[in-house]
Amino acid sequence: MKLNIGRATILGILLWVLIFVELSVLMFSGLSNLIQKIIHFALLLVFALICGKIYFNKKNEDGWKEGFLLGVWMIIIGSVLDLLITIPFFVKSYETFYFQWSLWLGFVEVIILTTISGMIFKKKKRGKK
Repeated sequence: MKLNIGRATILGILLWVLIFVELSVLMFSGLSNLIQKIIHFALLLVFALICGKIYFNKKNEDGWKEGFLLGVWMIIIGSVLDLLITIPFFVKSYETFYFQWSLWLGFVEVIILTTISGMIFKKKKRGKK
């Protein structure tokens, strides 16, 4: 099992950008906070599965293990981008940002969905059944 770090990094950046844009639109939508969170988690499901499908579109064969590592790596990349961009420019408080239950639930959702992606979208080895 070997995670393609370059590919996983690009997809981690893509996932972060998709979430950033989606949350920015939702913030100004006028919807209640609960409805915003429901929409966010539904879209996160779609975004994470799309990123998983893109990652496993090549010759990856390890399945769930690589999917799990992909999810962890994407969270690391997203967290670094949050530390460099989101928090200093938009939130201003590291404590309030990382004490949100929805952030941690999103982390768990990404790991579960990329793990599932690894099981569903992995390529089969040729010559073996």
